[in-house]
Amino acid sequence: MSKTISGSKLADRSKIFFSRLDSLARKTNLIVRRSAKFSAEGFTLGILKAVITGKASFNQLAMNMGLSEPKAMARQALHQRVDQNAVAFMMSATTQAIKDRWNDELLIATDKFNRVIIEDSSQAKTDKRNAEDFPGHGNGKGVTAGCKIDLAFDLLTGEPILEALHMATQQDREIGKDLVDLVKPFDLILRDMGYFSTREFDRIESQGAFWLSRMPVSVMACDLEGRKLETILRTTKAGEIDCIMYIGNVRHLARLIAVRATPEVARERRRVRREQARQVGKQPTKDMLTRDGWHIIITNVGEERMKTSEIFALYSVRWQIEIIFRAWKQSGQLVKALARRSNPCHLQTLMYGAILLLILTLKTAALLHKSFNRHQLSIEKLAHDLASFILTLVSLYRFADYNPDPRHLQMDARSRKSQHQTALECLS
Repeated sequence: MSKTISGSKLADRSKIFFSRLDSLARKTNLIVRRSAKFSAEGFTLGILKAVITGKASFNQLAMNMGLSEPKAMARQALHQRVDQNAVAFMMSATTQAIKDRWNDELLIATDKFNRVIIEDSSQAKTDKRNAEDFPGHGNGKGVTAGCKIDLAFDLLTGEPILEALHMATQQDREIGKDLVDLVKPFDLILRDMGYFSTREFDRIESQGAFWLSRMPVSVMACDLEGRKLETILRTTKAGEIDCIMYIGNVRHLARLIAVRATPEVARERRRVRREQARQVGKQPTKDMLTRDGWHIIITNVGEERMKTSEIFALYSVRWQIEIIFRAWKQSGQLVKALARRSNPCHLQTLMYGAILLLILTLKTAALLHKSFNRHQLSIEKLAHDLASFILTLVSLYRFADYNPDPRHLQMDARSRKSQHQTALECLS
């Protein structure tokens, strides 16, 4: 079968990245002197296979590495190797993978924004016996343990921009500050309510960039005449509101867009809110129930740049990141790999291995989009197929041979538009 990936980019870009692993291993002291039993490439491949199969004990890791190295390493020797230096190496590898740009071409052409960056986080659970090192929020029945993986990628190129490992207890609002540090002029940041912060909106605007967010029900809003948002929503007969309002106690000026929800959606939202309030012995306020009847988005993107319908259509594309997380988790066995009592270095190494797998999947998808019908590639099918391919490797340098059959990665036929088609229409 002929090559489907654009030119030789996968071969060129992946080999460049994997060739740097040895240097990273020496910089982080994972490798001090050359050994026939242990290499940076073999170690990385072993970790990737562990998070794909869920077989991640030291014995299983040593067996996997034995397939890639001239000589096999004992489980005890590998146990000694997986220390802070191993964590530093895997962290450096993920950082380098983000820096190495594989795709230089836009998947979605637009003259409105430099980048359209979508950010979200996903939880990865581990055995509750690890709660001292990886505390979770709890589930009402006892302690839990895990971590949080934060991802940001550019919708226009498909390239990941940021991926980081955090404690499960760390709030998205705090995590989100890292991405704002990377913002460039004319970027657009799409995030959910967990990242909501008027202080960060100020920082984004100060860098000549744009933001788009839903608004938490606890955040107040009023128009320039001082009328509360809820008063406006209760008294208007219009199905849509688009105006400048003050947001929060700091009175941050923003464009607020509200579209009336269908009666069915409004009833379900209010039912859920009443049930959640009942569980904690409270009653929802009238203002909360009023907002439940509307879809509300705030932004600093002006009407001259994007119409109301385009704003809502673009925000709906934020769901693409949820699909990516689902594809990543279903393509491997990260939960099984982490479902063990082990030392923090072992677990962190596996976590960073999972992050590296996600980065490689996104970068491969970005290259494949040009060769495939760019609106029909299924990230879920690609993630599963790529993971299966990695399991066949005895050397990471053979990653460049990945050449999938386009028919196996096509998105299933559907009546609704794909996420990329929606983004293309509202951005072009």
